Amino acid sequence: MRAIRRPRADRGVTLIEVLVSMGLFALIGSLLLGLALSTQAVTDSTRTRAGVTEETRTAMERLTRELRQSAGIDAVTLPELAGDGSMALTFWTDFDGDQVRDTAASDPEVLTYCWSPASQSLTLGSTADCSAARPVLAATVASVRLELDSSEWAYDANGDGTTTWLELDQKGAPVGNQNGRPDGPELLHVDLVGVTIVVRDGNGEQSYETQIDLRNRS
Repeated sequence: MRAIRRPRADRGVTLIEVLVSMGLFALIGSLLLGLALSTQAVTDSTRTRAGVTEETRTAMERLTRELRQSAGIDAVTLPELAGDGSMALTFWTDFDGDQVRDTAASDPEVLTYCWSPASQSLTLGSTADCSAARPVLAATVASVRLELDSSEWAYDANGDGTTTWLELDQKGAPVGNQNGRPDGPELLHVDLVGVTIVVRDGNGEQSYETQIDLRNRS
């Protein structure tokens, strides 16, 4: 007579199986958490970059509009010529059309844009020495570069199709004073201004450029 084999009773889960399961769950959880954090970081970075881009474009549009309507440049300090590498650009824009330079602090028409390596901020004020100026951008401005040109091609010394302020300066009187700086005589002939602003965004940088035609230069 054959014996009837009874099924084995369920012995449960061993400690090794529990540990393996926990290890797998921990590994999968770590991977999912890392993915979530990475996605959040990319989202935050993209949002920040978009905000910096929009803010900088707005500032560039404002500078372009104000300088394009100006009667000309009063004074300029180029970073490559300044001892501390700073930049300053002063001009008069007759917003109300009364042909009077309004220097009231509440609503000035003589504007000065400034930048310095120390502050790394682009500011706007009503005095040429940049005192009491306020930031135009919240973002860190790594550098500001200006190009001062003239549409008077007769003074294009090297024949490259662009008359720079330096060519005007080297020409001598009456268009330049040969002092190696863009001032009085040369600025009267400058009617094209190129502006390049480099803004820091986290660990990266974004560069913005514009070319401004001084249509109302007197």
